[in-house]
Amino acid sequence: MQKQGYWGYIFTLPFVINVVVFLLFPIIFSTYISFTEWDLFNPPRWIGLDNWVRVLNKHEFWVSIRNVFVFALIFVPIQTIMAFVIAFMLNQAIRAKGLFRLFYFLPVVTPWIAGGVVWVWMFNYQYGVINWVLESVGLAPVKWIDSSHWLMVISSIAIVQVWKGVGQSMIMILAGMQNVPKEVLEASQIDGANGWKQLTKVVFPMVTPMVYLVMILSTISAFQAFDVFLGLFGSITTGIPERNMVPNLLVYRDAFLLFKMGPASATAWLLFVIILSFTLFQKYFEKKWVHYD
Repeated sequence: MQKQGYWGYIFTLPFVINVVVFLLFPIIFSTYISFTEWDLFNPPRWIGLDNWVRVLNKHEFWVSIRNVFVFALIFVPIQTIMAFVIAFMLNQAIRAKGLFRLFYFLPVVTPWIAGGVVWVWMFNYQYGVINWVLESVGLAPVKWIDSSHWLMVISSIAIVQVWKGVGQSMIMILAGMQNVPKEVLEASQIDGANGWKQLTKVVFPMVTPMVYLVMILSTISAFQAFDVFLGLFGSITTGIPERNMVPNLLVYRDAFLLFKMGPASATAWLLFVIILSFTLFQKYFEKKWVHYD
């Protein structure tokens, strides 16, 4: 018995080391660094709450918070609704369902470098296919990610993020729909429920746990937005003006371009507090509309 316990510790040791080295240590160390002045080359110097005060007093930080809030408000509802509708359609008895699922999931595995190049071309003011379609129906072309209005830029990038993530959300909701008993659907049809009533009164309540999970993951993904902005703008130093920044871009810039690890850590922890607050806010309303029975 003691020998079995010994081997149990041996086999779990790699996992324990992984958690300590790559999870616990970075969390504790980043907390410490947020209270110091450190440039990666010289020893950290304790300065207390100065980094936190400086970050909170910076205009660009609050601009980035505004941008990421708007980004989340656009991205999360659109992706959740689209994922639910697509999952419902692909759960029907149609031909080539596997091929359609592949097409919707393909953007998820597409690298952001390739996806960013394609979307930059599509958003191009003069040669982009989106403006070509607008001009073909008599509308004026639009400056999407090149606009001087931050709301237009953030909205355009949110749509790109929907394109990238809707396939993964669709798969999760589809998995929940496939667990809906056929007897329940057949009984609703006998009772006279048409497609819309069946969708809203039968299917949706039974898949609300998966919809809730998609909303939680989408919200976290939205507040952690980084690669979509970098993929579309290409460079933080020259390609992204302050009005279009988000917190993770500030963290990356301060940490790895300016070597200001203290402000970067403080910004990261403030972002964590915001994400945690939003998650708890969503958790508060969980019992009101999520059905686990």
